[in-house]
Amino acid sequence: MRKYIIRRILISGVILIGICIFVFVLLQLSPGNPYMDSMKPGMTPEQIEIMLQKKGHYAPISIKFLKWLTLVLKFDFGYSMKYGQPVMTVISERLLNTLFLTVPSLVVSLYISIIVGRYTAYNKEFFDKITDIISGIGISMPTFLFAILLIKWFTFDISLFPVSGTGELLSTDKLSQFFIKIYYAALPISVLTFINFSHFVRYIKGYMSSVKDAEYIRTYRGFGMTEYEAYKKIGLRNILPQIFTMIFTEIPNLISGTLITETIFVWPGFGKLNYDAVLYRDYPLIMGIIIIIAFTVLISNFLSDILNYYLDKRIGV
Repeated sequence: MRKYIIRRILISGVILIGICIFVFVLLQLSPGNPYMDSMKPGMTPEQIEIMLQKKGHYAPISIKFLKWLTLVLKFDFGYSMKYGQPVMTVISERLLNTLFLTVPSLVVSLYISIIVGRYTAYNKEFFDKITDIISGIGISMPTFLFAILLIKWFTFDISLFPVSGTGELLSTDKLSQFFIKIYYAALPISVLTFINFSHFVRYIKGYMSSVKDAEYIRTYRGFGMTEYEAYKKIGLRNILPQIFTMIFTEIPNLISGTLITETIFVWPGFGKLNYDAVLYRDYPLIMGIIIIIAFTVLISNFLSDILNYYLDKRIGV
């Protein structure tokens, strides 16, 4: 087990470094000057050249990367060109807004998926086909298209929800701001919930179908349970490890959906910050965001692999 964990940590570290090198080189080779927005109006070409030389703009890419990596190893991601603050400060300020969307959507979608998946796996008739159609639409439809449809239906057609923002400036009372924020977050959470549900319900339906005719279900019927009670309680208990593995595996989809959703709804979270960083060519901020996203994905895959190892020891062989 120890060898397997060490091997997975080393592989994850190599992948993370490879991602950093690839993105760093890609950004450095992109045309244009990332310092244009930070230049003062009226600077002469000579002054611009002096400033670029001081900032190391003309240094070799390898030297730039080594300097950047040295700072990252000290947990220093540099300063944002657009915001003039440390990258980690800018990111941490937006992270809570992202969690405000992702945590409720994850919990609600998982709860609905368990109920629907468990029922449709037991009753493979009409509801099973309906579930497949709905989940198929959610998987195949681009996130931005579903978000735009919700905006059209619930904002422009019936004026039920706002189109963007958090609405926190509408009130100075903390409690009122919280409920206003929930109201403004209704559509983004709905988008993420539907996308997550579309993926989760198929997994759970498959897991529950595999335990429907298991021997232990018949055993518990001998203790006085009905077939459906044994299937619903004991069957679900036995697939919990697979459900946790599914959650870890789907985290990359959740992150990508959040990035798109926050951009569409102009929600001031991690995804909107990523869009602004690319728009303003804020290289330190882009690299900080990419490292955090890559690290989160690698950790989720690592936890998924460890859990799979406990389920099947042959994986680590």
